[in-house]
Amino acid sequence: MKIKSDFITNSSSASFAILKENLTSLQIALIHNHIEESHNYIIHRGPQNEIYNSPGDAWRITEDATHIIGDVSMDNFDMLWFLEKIGVNEKDIEYDHS
Repeated sequence: MKIKSDFITNSSSASFAILKENLTSLQIALIHNHIEESHNYIIHRGPQNEIYNSPGDAWRITEDATHIIGDVSMDNFDMLWFLEKIGVNEKDIEYDHS
């Protein structure tokens, strides 16, 4: 029998960037408050329909002059789904998931 003694993780990371000129001010506010606003949508994920919209599932959202940017080290909250629900055009999202 083999025993793994190293650090084991099944975490993943993801990030996105969207040009702010492609978003409304409401969409930007919703992205910043994605956890609080997600209660307006049904979010079911996982085999037991776990709901991933708790504060621990939040993405870190930042902005610069031209982009709104999000990143997360463990992506339980389905940000692509949320962006679609608030009307963000998929072609405007630069998304990276590893």
